[in-house]
Amino acid sequence: MKQYVEAVKLNDLFTSRNDSDDKRIGDIIIPLTDFQEELSGAIVLVGVPQDEGVRRNGGRTGASKAPVAIRKTFYKLTPFYNTTNQRLSIENLRIFDTGNIRTDGVELEEIHKRQREVVRKLLQLGALPIVIGGGHDIAYPDGAALGDGGQPLGILNFDAHTDVRPLIDGKYAHSGSGFRQLLEDDTLTIGRFCEFGIQSFAVSAKHIEYITNLGKSIIFYDEIRETGNFEHSFLSSLNYCSNSGSNAVYVSFDIDAVTSAFAPGVSAPAGIGFTADELCKAAELAGKDSSVKIIDIAEVNPIFDIDGRTAKLAALAIAYFISGVAQR
Repeated sequence: MKQYVEAVKLNDLFTSRNDSDDKRIGDIIIPLTDFQEELSGAIVLVGVPQDEGVRRNGGRTGASKAPVAIRKTFYKLTPFYNTTNQRLSIENLRIFDTGNIRTDGVELEEIHKRQREVVRKLLQLGALPIVIGGGHDIAYPDGAALGDGGQPLGILNFDAHTDVRPLIDGKYAHSGSGFRQLLEDDTLTIGRFCEFGIQSFAVSAKHIEYITNLGKSIIFYDEIRETGNFEHSFLSSLNYCSNSGSNAVYVSFDIDAVTSAFAPGVSAPAGIGFTADELCKAAELAGKDSSVKIIDIAEVNPIFDIDGRTAKLAALAIAYFISGVAQR
């Protein structure tokens, strides 16, 4: 397993203030080097620095640089957070960083195989993985790793797009095929599947038909705005996935669901979309739900970012998710 992972060099990403009164997440993060230790309840970051799936899908590449960019800003955040009723810290949680899946010179299919094995092992050890992409093709190995546990799998895709395109030539995965691969993998049992935030003029009618014919759920962005209550809409969708007869829910956050005013550095920027606050609230709600066993962050593209705005938002979403876990 360790041969598939390259450890993070913390000193290259974070410089500590060495101030016990002003700790940062980089001060409390623990490098994970041993896949044999007990990780029950621990949070573990895993990076997947590749964008081959984006290239195959005709998108603009650059997402391979996201794990480093997101970590640099995530490590600088403080472990303190404020809720409506209390002020808390995530300092007492065990938060590990296992580094990046080795991707240099490796075909995408082999990267997916490695990612699935690493994430599956972390889940078996009792960890709660946070996978940082990379393109959204990370969805297939992440969901499959959770589904390998044998339980019916609940899936919530926070996205402007459905990502249920067929494989290229019937065999090559890409950034738009991940959820179709999960839905058509005979080794998995898919319970409830919800596409949340899908935008008009950003999705094929055939792909909508494909999802609805399978009896799965689509919540359109326009419908969410008509209700006037984002939090209620997201929580309803999360509860829908959680009530799938399983305690195994996977939530995937594609940052292109956020409007480009807040997230310019993505593979496919959106003219409209969710706000930064809504993304962070969704991440916190996912963290609070004990049935959520894995999340990922996809499609951040630092090459097209402005002042690190999108990487900073992705890092905040991770922090809010962790704050939700602390409230379980």
